Amino acid sequence: MRKTLLAGVSLGVLMAGTAQAQVQTGPGFFGYLDGMYLLPSKTGVSEATTLGGKASRGDGWGAQGKIGYRFDSPLDVSLGGRYFDRGKGKGAGVFDWHGTKNVFWNADLDVGYNITGPGFGVRPFIGVRYQQWRASFADSVAPIFGYGSKSWGIGPRIGVDGSLRLTDVVSLFGGIDTAFLYGKDKGTTSVPPGGSLNSKRLIWDIGARIGVDLELAPLWHVGVGYQIEWFDGVNHAQAQGGGGPKGRSGELAHGPFVRLAYNWGAPPLGAAPPPGAPPSGVRSFIVFFDFDRSNLTPTAVQTIKQAAAQAKTGRTTRIDVTGHTDRAGTDAYNMALSLRRANAVKDQLVREGIPATQMVVVGRGESQPLVPTADGVREPQNRRVEIVLN
Repeated sequence: MRKTLLAGVSLGVLMAGTAQAQVQTGPGFFGYLDGMYLLPSKTGVSEATTLGGKASRGDGWGAQGKIGYRFDSPLDVSLGGRYFDRGKGKGAGVFDWHGTKNVFWNADLDVGYNITGPGFGVRPFIGVRYQQWRASFADSVAPIFGYGSKSWGIGPRIGVDGSLRLTDVVSLFGGIDTAFLYGKDKGTTSVPPGGSLNSKRLIWDIGARIGVDLELAPLWHVGVGYQIEWFDGVNHAQAQGGGGPKGRSGELAHGPFVRLAYNWGAPPLGAAPPPGAPPSGVRSFIVFFDFDRSNLTPTAVQTIKQAAAQAKTGRTTRIDVTGHTDRAGTDAYNMALSLRRANAVKDQLVREGIPATQMVVVGRGESQPLVPTADGVREPQNRRVEIVLN
């Protein structure tokens, strides 16, 4: 059975690898909240009699979420957690064992690095996890027979998230992560003569997910998907009075989930058109930006270098730096974004040797599009900063 469960996890890992998972689409706060239905599954826990088989977990529910902040760079930091609860189950032997308690929760602190391109994104991350697991079984025929298990652990966690945009509003997402936690595993049994087992050891888990994301509005997403996770070594399988096996066992948690997310999706399909090298004597330049971003691309830096060189060779007394956005998002948000873009260009011009006192920096928001569009439309050529040498 354990090989079957691990094979299921491996299949989920392969599915996630083909899809990749979600990334932050721009600087600022991001987050998501999932609701999950947990399907019944077998465990590695033996009943406390030689006539018994493997116990099972019934269905249940789970909730998980994350909140974080992406800097005006590829880096982000996030805090997440989840809670699973399954209260039903039974054994496969003579006694009708039922689960009286099965609760799991964890907290994660991660640092991610976002790699984006036209319509796709990958986010490798590293962090730390704290986890607790509590479970118990009792015999409904003879309640004196039962066992309980409790484990906790803390340790490093690594993984990768990403996304692949299929249309302007629909994306495919998935992911994989694993954690190696050092903690305590404690088990007790009421089977005569009773007793307990305690050990400090490594507890390992691996999980994968895959789903489809729909962007309802700029930065707001809903999604549906499937998640599977194997928790190794979180239970003590013991039968101190019944002659059965002793040792450690694992648990499988899997099922569908629904998601509500903010600033957590996939980059747009289109990329900003790279500007060509301007001819000698040109007094205006345009720097383009990715959707909802104010950091400079390598192409943008090259354009700014050309503008700075032209300003130094010509008779330039004033440089107008004007930021613009497309029409996706609110007026207030876009006004602030356009000013962040203009200041990013100004800062680069300063690094190229242009005095800050020579520049006039303004943001126009979405009020002056280069390409007229309807409200809410993402137009790459409107996400720009214009540099005019006077």
